[in-house]
Amino acid sequence: MPRDNHFANGMTLSVLLERTLLPLSAVTTAILFAWLLYYSSYGLRVGTEGFYLYSIANPFAYAINSPPTLFGFVYHWPYQWAGGDIVVLRMANVTLSMTLGWILSFLIIRRLWTVDRPHAAVLSAGIASLALVAFNPLMKLTPNYDTLTFHSLLVVMIGLLLADRPGRIRQVLGWSLVGVGGWCCFMGKPTTAAAIALLVMLYVVVLRRKSLLPMLGAALVALALLIVTAYLIDGGITGLVTRMVNSAEMEVVLGGRHEVSFMFRIDWLDISRGQLAIAVLMAIAFLLSILMGSTHKFLPSLALAAVLIVTIAIALLGTDPISINLSTLFLVPALICLGAMFNREGLVLRTQAPTSIALALTFLVLPHVSALGSALNYWSAGAKEALFWMLAVVAFLSPLAQQGRSVAALLPLTVLAQLLTASVINAAILKPWGQVKDLRAYTAVTPMPGGGKLVLSQPLHDYLATARAQARAAGLEIGTPVVDLSGRSPGLLFVLETRALGLPWLFGPWGSNSSPAHFGQPWPLVPSSGSNAAAVKALGLESCADLAKAWVLIEPEGPHRLDQTIVMASFGAREADYVAATAFETAITDSDDPDAYRQALLKPVRPTALAEQSCSEARR
Repeated sequence: MPRDNHFANGMTLSVLLERTLLPLSAVTTAILFAWLLYYSSYGLRVGTEGFYLYSIANPFAYAINSPPTLFGFVYHWPYQWAGGDIVVLRMANVTLSMTLGWILSFLIIRRLWTVDRPHAAVLSAGIASLALVAFNPLMKLTPNYDTLTFHSLLVVMIGLLLADRPGRIRQVLGWSLVGVGGWCCFMGKPTTAAAIALLVMLYVVVLRRKSLLPMLGAALVALALLIVTAYLIDGGITGLVTRMVNSAEMEVVLGGRHEVSFMFRIDWLDISRGQLAIAVLMAIAFLLSILMGSTHKFLPSLALAAVLIVTIAIALLGTDPISINLSTLFLVPALICLGAMFNREGLVLRTQAPTSIALALTFLVLPHVSALGSALNYWSAGAKEALFWMLAVVAFLSPLAQQGRSVAALLPLTVLAQLLTASVINAAILKPWGQVKDLRAYTAVTPMPGGGKLVLSQPLHDYLATARAQARAAGLEIGTPVVDLSGRSPGLLFVLETRALGLPWLFGPWGSNSSPAHFGQPWPLVPSSGSNAAAVKALGLESCADLAKAWVLIEPEGPHRLDQTIVMASFGAREADYVAATAFETAITDSDDPDAYRQALLKPVRPTALAEQSCSEARR
């Protein structure tokens, strides 16, 4: 017994960390990553993800983009390389997020902390697991403009850190990555691209780096890629500028609140008392573990091991005793930084280096930079990039590395990141927004265009399978143009393999009969007011030849339907010019509007020549 006590008390923390906690943390990271890869084949949001898939599969079919984003062109070739397999595309999206987050976290730790490569690899991988939060709250694993923007910001920061290291090759590579990241950011979200360009300049100025020429080189890289993109997409710069201007005007018509006057605003952090209490307790617990001195090593280590086991249990069993909200992803890192400022007479604050301060501030604002231009609450929209907030903590606490406690200080942050990730992702799996609850209960294997298969809820499977079978029986062929007046069904048209006219998603009115809040922002801030006018404008860019032979999807009692009379009249058509070819019921979900509604596919019966003439006359 005395010998056992001696072993427990005398065992150094470094040996304990290396032999027990670090391997357990590595296993936890692997489980979190594999967990999300596994669920890449589960679920589909007919609205949002249908829009993403349509934009990726057919980006050249449209003269404008609403919202003004070019992400579909970026993902189009990967989509083709994957053979149109949605699962492969999702898994690649998850892998890229994790990989870029891992690289950035590794570079930060190696730059500011004294940690050897093996330990840095394990710690950075655990922190990078927070990158997986980008796929919450809608459990949208399909590549989209938000994930492209997130990846772009990761690439820009990786480039800045590489450029800050000695060696000509590293600097050239670093600034080249900054340029590539800037171009990708423009393709995903132009407003964020402008903001990150300003942020990079401020970062360089604050650190007083002699980086004017390298920064110019990065700008030239981004410009060159943009010019090539313009010629590939629209035949030149003028065509791309016209596309973006018309796309921005479409947002004004749609009433999406994306104008400059709505863009720069201060949103309130939506936090409940329960979540505030959880954030305070977690911050205190991890501050004690991070800032504890050389005594009482064994109990904190045992507590960290217990937290890792709980994290694994959340992932494997689906139990969640914590239930972390997105707002908590900011509060916990913020409270940790605040507490560290007052510890030991402000040691962390007094010994900060300019680089760590600049990086901490940059990471702190990056989630809001990513959300810039969104109609949603900036805190909720930015929380998907919560990895940056955790990296701000890593940079801010870097003075602790001078005391030789790098691994002991970073491991609690790693464990915290893994716990937060598991809780948030588990909540998305249990309650995927706009779908039936609990992805784990899905069993209906549904073939998708491109040869891939998704595991869907039974109601959604029945809806898509019935619609596809009846549409084919009614004579709807692959590639047939369709005008979607349901206001919410781009995913159905994607499954039917038709060509949606006007836009991949003719967005319907949203708000009056929906939830009073949407991600912390009142529903009126979600695009809705000009849906009919926007649909008319978008269809006005299509040829009368396509509109003359187009089928029409309607949802007569649907909550987000477009005005059938107004939109049809814009291209010279009336209800009498169509016959109902088939009808089916939408899927029941657990969303704010769970009811099923009748949809119908209308087949044109007028002679094509007469329909074209009526369309031309209506436009005149």
